[in-house]
Amino acid sequence: MKRRQATLYAAIDDAVCRMAAHVQTWRLLRVEGQGLVEYSLLLALIVLVVIGIVAVMGNTVSGMWYQRIIERWPAS
Repeated sequence: MKRRQATLYAAIDDAVCRMAAHVQTWRLLRVEGQGLVEYSLLLALIVLVVIGIVAVMGNTVSGMWYQRIIERWPAS
């Protein structure tokens, strides 16, 4: 009886340890993957903001520089 009980406790202990290992592995993978997704989304947002700024201000800045170059260009 004691031997059977010890075997049962050992099996339960083994199952609990395996479940804890699976949970720990799942948690680590989920947390690291989540951080990677957050950084990717942040990078995508920054890219969209920069594209928007260049689209809005690009012609103005380009026109200013073009005008300065034309004004300072030596006359022939």
